[in-house]
Amino acid sequence: MNKNDLIKGLQDIQFLHDLDPAHLEQIAKIAQLYDFNPGDVVFREGQTAESVYLVVSGKLSLELSPSTMYRKQLLSVGRGEMLGWSSLVEQPRFAATAVVVEPSQLVRIDGVRLRAICDADPQFGYEFMCRTMRALAKRLTATWTQLAHLYVSPSVPVTVPVDE
Repeated sequence: MNKNDLIKGLQDIQFLHDLDPAHLEQIAKIAQLYDFNPGDVVFREGQTAESVYLVVSGKLSLELSPSTMYRKQLLSVGRGEMLGWSSLVEQPRFAATAVVVEPSQLVRIDGVRLRAICDADPQFGYEFMCRTMRALAKRLTATWTQLAHLYVSPSVPVTVPVDE
């Protein structure tokens, strides 16, 4: 795929929606497009975090390994979403394992080079990190909802503040 096709693909990713074309061009210079099949592992929990991934198409499962014997699905991600935030904050290891659920196409972006672009252009860096925080907030809310369904007893009363 040539860079113009990659830029067009980047424009179609919700995470990058309405991003300045010059910034999309910069991202395209440090990105590659990859195809994955069901069962493929994009990255593993504990592996060195070097890249950010954007989902062009398909579906992936983010999983945790509370022990070495099994993995537990945390949540699913799909078209337009971002994976690999660990590489953006210089966290040395991925926090989860990303397993492909259905045929998927991902854009892989070099984390070190992306951080360098963010550092060189603070306005872009701020915008990119805001998008990242929104994606993480969405995941955190989904995780809390999942945990509430598993661990909150239906007999626990919920208090709602009363407006005065």
